[in-house]
Amino acid sequence: MSRSCVVVGGGVAGLTAAFRLANAGIRVTVLEAEPSIGGRGRTEQVGGCVVNTGAGFIASFYDDTRALMNELRIPTFEPEKQPGVVATPFGKLPLDFRSPRRLVEFPLISTTGKARALSLFAQSFLRRPLHIGKPGSLAHLDRGSTIESWGRRRLGETAYQYLLRASVEPFFYFGADQASSALAKALVRHGRGWHMLAVDGGMGTFCDALSKGVEVRTGCKASEIEERAQSVLVHHSGGSIEADHAIIAMPAPAIARLRGNLGEEDRAQIAAVRYVPNVLLYFGYERKITYQHPLVTPAGPGKHPIARIRAISEWAPPYVAEGKEMISVHATSWRSAELIELEPEQMINELRRDAETIFGRLADPDWIRVYPRKQAVVLPEPGHYRRMRTFLRRPRKRVLYAGDWLTGSTIEGAVRTGSSAAEAILLL
Repeated sequence: MSRSCVVVGGGVAGLTAAFRLANAGIRVTVLEAEPSIGGRGRTEQVGGCVVNTGAGFIASFYDDTRALMNELRIPTFEPEKQPGVVATPFGKLPLDFRSPRRLVEFPLISTTGKARALSLFAQSFLRRPLHIGKPGSLAHLDRGSTIESWGRRRLGETAYQYLLRASVEPFFYFGADQASSALAKALVRHGRGWHMLAVDGGMGTFCDALSKGVEVRTGCKASEIEERAQSVLVHHSGGSIEADHAIIAMPAPAIARLRGNLGEEDRAQIAAVRYVPNVLLYFGYERKITYQHPLVTPAGPGKHPIARIRAISEWAPPYVAEGKEMISVHATSWRSAELIELEPEQMINELRRDAETIFGRLADPDWIRVYPRKQAVVLPEPGHYRRMRTFLRRPRKRVLYAGDWLTGSTIEGAVRTGSSAAEAILLL
């Protein structure tokens, strides 16, 4: 007798689950509320450029993601090493976070701070393995401290400000004063020798490959999940669908709004998941432009409105047509919260002014794209990993969950939770 599953959510987590189930012979239907799949992994083609509207790269330690991409025969490439700088109160200075030599040479970190940082890196390889995509491996380190409090105590003020903060905030957009120290400890464990990888054609290529051979219905917003004794009924904007199982792979706030007989403990823990906003701005040029530094990252004390600014042609040449340029500007979460309610034109103007204070004057672009997301990144505040470990250990039969909110916002977390949900169904 054939088995069936409905997957609610067509982002990376839901599509990974659907791909695994379909390959195992399960009849799968994916319901996606938006007009297209991908979620925060969606890619657009604009002016001859590849525009990642959310996630733009994977890390070399994303083991499950890389294995799945190899299985799908999706090529990746290592972006060019950019001679980037950190913008500090004392000017722009070169700093390569992956190079112990450059770390030792950086003038704004005290000698004691450098020694503490090098000691921390060395000790991390002698301790229990950690992985940023496994909440279970992080939960025992999620003891109530933030990255800020742990970092200042462990590294001292200057190493915290110019090394630890600058390793977290430009990639996750939230403040180090908000997130669990368990995240920083995992990043330290991954820190040695890691590198970025970009996907040929953009992250959307990955999502498209996962969806091949799977029935996907876009424009179907789920409103209620009705768990029955022998099946699950999902009500959505296009009607309803019944299956043996359901995997809910939407962002946590959307799950919290679903009607139905989902468990109260599940609802409470899902409702506790926090997100931060992000505004991503692209300036596109039909010509090459000049700039002093192709990558600028703010660092040092104080609040930074910009997370990073990057010239894409210098970083990922396949993403930009020859003779053209594209500049990406990421706002930090607190600044995004101020910008996100503005009209698009005002949002763009404000963010451009912020960017020019550290990058230098930006030439007037030939095209502009802005992507504001109110729920852009999961904030793993202290206690998040412990709650998610409890959530994942709870036995379920008909309705399962997937999504990077279970781990923290990474493609790896989405892939791992999607694969785990699919595997749980296959073992039932």
